[in-house]
Amino acid sequence: MKQNMSVIAEKRWKAETDAAPPASAKRASIVAGVAAIGRFIRTAIVSTGKHIWRALDVMTEARLQRALIEAELYRNRYKHSSKNDDDLPVVQ
Repeated sequence: MKQNMSVIAEKRWKAETDAAPPASAKRASIVAGVAAIGRFIRTAIVSTGKHIWRALDVMTEARLQRALIEAELYRNRYKHSSKNDDDLPVVQ
């Protein structure tokens, strides 16, 4: 409290200093929250996209390697398939 302030001026000064923050400050906090949510969503989408791209790249590489092996071994006359023993009878 100032020494040379009148009672009316002091009440006005207290009302101005104790008042709620202006609307622009409230909007700024909302904008900051929305921006943070946007950053999180963008980061999640980019990260997911990178994982999907890496998985597709790995599958493409495997397909290419298989084609190269088939071409080298069989000169593109046969397709290689792994043996499946599920149809054999069980011997006891």
